[in-house]
Amino acid sequence: MILWWTLIFVALTFIPPVTSYTILGGIDQEKKDDAESENSFVTEKLRHLQKQVELRIQSHEPSGRVSMAGTLWEASPLLADYITNPACPLEAFQRMRIHDDDDGNVRLQPQPSTVVELGSGVGLASLAAAFLGCRVFATDGSPSSIRLMNENFEKYAPDFPMPPRTLRLDWGDMDAAQSLIQSELCCLPDVIMASDVVYSYSAREELAATIRLLCPKGHSGRVVIAHRWRTDPADEGSFFESFDDDFDREEVGMEFLPDDGYHRTRNMMDMRYPISIFEMRRKC
Repeated sequence: MILWWTLIFVALTFIPPVTSYTILGGIDQEKKDDAESENSFVTEKLRHLQKQVELRIQSHEPSGRVSMAGTLWEASPLLADYITNPACPLEAFQRMRIHDDDDGNVRLQPQPSTVVELGSGVGLASLAAAFLGCRVFATDGSPSSIRLMNENFEKYAPDFPMPPRTLRLDWGDMDAAQSLIQSELCCLPDVIMASDVVYSYSAREELAATIRLLCPKGHSGRVVIAHRWRTDPADEGSFFESFDDDFDREEVGMEFLPDDGYHRTRNMMDMRYPISIFEMRRKC
């Protein structure tokens, strides 16, 4: 009998009650996960600007789903690297190079280039364009993305010649895109850029329509899209080919890619680099 009561005493002492276990594994754990998600950061180096930036990212949405908008996808750093490269041939970025005058004071070229990023995510490429002095409009359809971008842009506000704007824009919403042009940009953008936006087949038609509205026939603007090739390159490539009737398209050369093994190693199946950057402009 004494042994029996001793065993019961040990069990009650070292095994937590069910209610405590439920709290630790339920509500408190959710709060812990939220806190870890909210305090996640990633650091990226903008080598051509000699800057290192820390961006807040988000692993999960409040609903518990993996956060697509809060992820820094692979093609975004390559896009940021390309547009800040002094050798980048795009005139819209070339004319935004910051120079020193004779007295050593930093000055900007007049008439800053207007840049619209679609599906901006956490805003790295828009951040890079803003560092150059461009007039940047970072757009996304996700409220999480808008929140993260606002925080990331605010952190570097003192470094911007002109602070970037964040705007909600759903692909395919032609009224919203037209309002963006008329009420916010007050002109057509010099550059429409995007990265890792061809992942969802169901949204491609809406994305293409938005690009065509922002870069209509007769406009001299440029479209720049960085794309990480994934499961079906032929299917993904069909998105870019769909522009070939009314846009001239070319892939950015290897000389603009970072000098590392990852970006310069071709896939043995189709001889593609893992990430491509396409430039497009309207045919004359």
